[in-house]
Amino acid sequence: MIIDNIEIKGVTCDSRKVKKGYVFVALKGEEKDGNDFIDEAIDKGASIIFTESDIVKENVLVKKVENSRQILGDLCNAFYDYPSEKLKVIGVTGTNGKTTTTHLIYHMLKSYGISTGLIGTLNVKINDKEYKTKLTTPDAEVIYAYLNKMVKEKVEVVVMEVSSHGLKNDRVWGIKYDIAIHTNIERDHMNFHKTLEDYIASKKKLFDYLPQGKIAIINLDDDHSLRLLDNNNHILVVTYGLGAKATITASSIDTDFTTSFTFCLQRGLTTMAGVDIEAFEYPIKTSLLGKHNIYNILAAVTCGLILDVPINQIANSIKNFAGVPRRMEIIYKGAYTIIDDFSHNPASYEAVFESIQSMQYRNLYIVNAIRGSRGIDINYEIAEVLKQWHPILKIEDMIITSSSDYTDFMDVVSKEERDIFIKVLSRNNIFFKYQDNLKDSIKKAVNMLEKGDMLMLLGAQGMNHGAEVCMSIIKASKYVEKINEKRKFPDIIPRH
Repeated sequence: MIIDNIEIKGVTCDSRKVKKGYVFVALKGEEKDGNDFIDEAIDKGASIIFTESDIVKENVLVKKVENSRQILGDLCNAFYDYPSEKLKVIGVTGTNGKTTTTHLIYHMLKSYGISTGLIGTLNVKINDKEYKTKLTTPDAEVIYAYLNKMVKEKVEVVVMEVSSHGLKNDRVWGIKYDIAIHTNIERDHMNFHKTLEDYIASKKKLFDYLPQGKIAIINLDDDHSLRLLDNNNHILVVTYGLGAKATITASSIDTDFTTSFTFCLQRGLTTMAGVDIEAFEYPIKTSLLGKHNIYNILAAVTCGLILDVPINQIANSIKNFAGVPRRMEIIYKGAYTIIDDFSHNPASYEAVFESIQSMQYRNLYIVNAIRGSRGIDINYEIAEVLKQWHPILKIEDMIITSSSDYTDFMDVVSKEERDIFIKVLSRNNIFFKYQDNLKDSIKKAVNMLEKGDMLMLLGAQGMNHGAEVCMSIIKASKYVEKINEKRKFPDIIPRH
């Protein structure tokens, strides 16, 4: 790539990555201002600086721009020769369900023999290769580098989680999407967006990015869904949901520790290859738990049909899908059952509790990690949901924890966040225990469990090590049981 007769060797917004011949784009972040690192970038050999500020430097070209984030996307796009135009790109956005839906689609396409990539919260996948990521939607330079890598490795389809942060901060600027999927919109990330209106507007960007004739898959049961389509008359829309008005719905739903339903295409559908599919019904079985996963599956199946995957192949891949870590994941099933879930906002807690309602258990126990460094509002709302569901589910015992032994500085629970949680539960006479650290909380809960009981490990980052802690406690207790059994009934050593 050449800019103003200067050959560009790389593009970055991170001064630490700058090498000779690189372009450095100065971004203003929430905590740091890239303009403070321009001198460092120049010292490392940056040949061009892009900034929104009035800055003059000797011996290096400085270009003032209106939007540095969009410029970063444009530069990365051009540097890697417009990779998204050489792929089929699926974007999935929503408050909840992004991770499960993207992994379902990835698994489905890969099972059908399509070379597939994934960019998401847990990782980046390129067929069978896996790479770790730090953000749900990485920065533009990281995304474009992975898209370019996928093109080189002959990937046909890439499915991406697209967060509201990523959309608002233009991390996906310039990417050409073929399909955009909406899962749901609930109150979340208000410490970043400040208002629900801004949150919805950020989500809407994904659908605004769709070129003429491309496809939006919309959850019609969501109250905010149609707002995503405002002034988007140039795109094709397919709706799903559990109501009668949706193009795609489900009937004969049966949920417990497995889920089954009938997938219903109520009106004809045209695939990306131009094949017309008539209305039909087909049985779906899955190990995924809960009503919310029926929505995720409906979205994924719809996407698969549009990409010309036969329904029998889709159903088989869903049946064999092992699930996603920390998404209603059964981590232990023996005399009692333990389920782990990355509950992180009121809607995700509601979804979990609705799922539990349809399950069979003797007594229910909960260990809940308070959400750290996200403010008192989100924790107040989560505590309210716990308060409301406590009598409905007849929770036997509940332990609230700050997970102080496992949270890093980004997720430390403040005194205010802890106090609001305790205040909401206490003033409503909800019986619970508070424990500062995670390990002691889980150990107490596991020691209460008896045959037929169920334990839920709930919470976002604070509970990320919950399953690991829980299993180590169970293994240790089983080892102690064996030792005690041997002491009671020692092996008889025959006399010689």
